[in-house]
Parts: sequence; structure tokens; C-alpha cells
Amino acid sequence: MFSEPASERTFLWVGLSILLILVLAIGLVLLTRQPTYRGVLYDPPVAAPDFTLYTVGGREVHLSDFRGKIVLLFFGYTTCPDICPTTLAVLRQVYAGLGKAAEHVQVLYVTVDPERDNPDRVQEYVSFFQPAFLGLSGSLEALEPVWQAYGVTRIIEPAPASAAGYFVTHSTRLYLIDQEGQLFLSYSYGTPPEDILHDLQELLK
Repeated sequence: MFSEPASERTFLWVGLSILLILVLAIGLVLLTRQPTYRGVLYDPPVAAPDFTLYTVGGREVHLSDFRGKIVLLFFGYTTCPDICPTTLAVLRQVYAGLGKAAEHVQVLYVTVDPERDNPDRVQEYVSFFQPAFLGLSGSLEALEPVWQAYGVTRIIEPAPASAAGYFVTHSTRLYLIDQEGQLFLSYSYGTPPEDILHDLQELLK
């Protein structure tokens, strides 16, 4: 019987030690990896202003009702000719891309046109895109503090030649509120659905 030379045993142990260190280092990097988000990050995140508005049948809805879920919050109106339907179509794609994880995400669509958009009408509108989306409205007095809290601009523009009578020019930012109720990310109009989906999947890990 021949015993393994001491130099070979030492070399083997050194090699195994280096391999173990490399494995531990890679594991540590993966555990501490900071996700890269594609939206605009609130750094640090800030508490999303709570609000009380109404959905079908006058049922009260509070933003805080969705604590534990990710909320995608958008402000628009049902007779919007372009921006709102485009954004809702993007959110429909995002929602479909989430699969079963969509149950952990809630889309809220708040009107900027309470004169025409009662709760039933807003819900009917958003349901056309995805039944799980929630449309919200309320009185002008209830909505104004919400618009102000989220920096929403709203300008009424007369349109005598249009059957609608007027258009509402409004800000187009999409807000992502995390599971703890914090404003975490926002997106400009035209953000691809795959970017929003990427960020949601990161947050849902």
C-alpha cells in the first residue's frame, strides 16, 4: 500500500478550500444582489397618501384596503381619446404576463372627470380591459385632495365640435405602490409593458 504524498494532500485541500470560498462568495452575491428596476425609483420610498373613493353601487374603497398587494395607480377618464385606453391596454398585457401572480397586484383607475364619470361608469370602462381592474370616482370635493396628493394636473378644455363637449388634459404618470403602502416606482406614458412586468416580478420574489 502506498500513502498519498503530503504535498498532494495539501494541494487537494487548498483546491477544495478555494472552491468552497468561491461557492460561498457567489452565493453571498446572489443573496445580496440589489434588483435593477426599470421605473423611476422613489429613493427612499414614501408613504402613499391614503384616500377614500367609490366603486360600483357606491361601495367605499380605501387605498389602504390593498395593503399586502402591489397597487398600480393611474388617473384618467372614460372619454379620453388616446392616453387612457393605451395605458389600460398596456396594463392588461402586464396583468396577463403575471399569470397566477396577478392576484397579488391591483390596478386602480381614478377618474379626473367626476362630472361625467360616476363609479358605475368608470368600473364598466376599466372592466372592458380587465374585469379585475377597479375603477374609482367620487365628488369633486373628494377627488381634489387625491389629485393634489399625487401631483395630478387636470385642465378642462372646451371642444365645441366634439360630441363629448370638452376634453380633460391630465398628467399621465403611472404609480406603483408596494406591499407596504409606499410609493416605490413610477412610469412615464409609453413605458413598455415588459418593463413594468419586470419590476413587478422583482417585487413579488
